[in-house]
Amino acid sequence: MTAFDLIDSIFSRDSWGAAKANMRGITPQQLKYLRDLIARDPESHKARAGDRGSLVWTPSGPHKYIVTEDPTGSEKHTLTRLSNIAAGESGRLFL
Repeated sequence: MTAFDLIDSIFSRDSWGAAKANMRGITPQQLKYLRDLIARDPESHKARAGDRGSLVWTPSGPHKYIVTEDPTGSEKHTLTRLSNIAAGESGRLFL
């Protein structure tokens, strides 16, 4: 399995609670597994530490990801998918 496979499977299910459409709750096991998969990905060099212990991963393609560990010690970890809108803003159809 690749990081993209796991991310696709996470986003294929409904979001929980009042989460945004681009955000999913993930379990501690999924958090660890996703971080491990990103570390083994050919584009792992595009991952960096973000605010409050989050991991920001900006692989090639239209989506970028923020993996956030719950800072309270609870199990409310999240995966957020961001879309690259630069192509639409610059008038180009494809990057």
